[in-house]
Amino acid sequence: SSGINAEYGGTINMLIKEMRAEGMEVYYRDWVGIIQGYSSVYKSQLDVSFWCDFYGTGTMHRCSGWESYVFFIHHRFKFSFPARLVQPPLPTLNFINRTWTVPRNGIEIQKIHYPNDWWKVAKPKGC
Repeated sequence: SSGINAEYGGTINMLIKEMRAEGMEVYYRDWVGIIQGYSSVYKSQLDVSFWCDFYGTGTMHRCSGWESYVFFIHHRFKFSFPARLVQPPLPTLNFINRTWTVPRNGIEIQKIHYPNDWWKVAKPKGC
């Protein structure tokens, strides 16, 4: 998989391999730095992105994908959230036979990333 930030390349490749081993159809969208996995067995989708506090300011920014580097000023304002929502220890969630860490405070992070429709339930096709 390609991408600007080589530090995350190994993690991205490992995660893609694990998801495929669970029978998921997996795509890495290197422009935005998101791994998308689709499971026909579980009839679900999983999107994984990588975030870090580049500047030590307590604000998380997307740290994988070309877009976050090419349009860094735009990303600094639009694609960020308080680091406190992902400070360890984090709650966990089981998905595709794996335990994933998830942001704290439940839906709070969705309110930040989707301010205009965070309350809407998006049902997968065929439901």
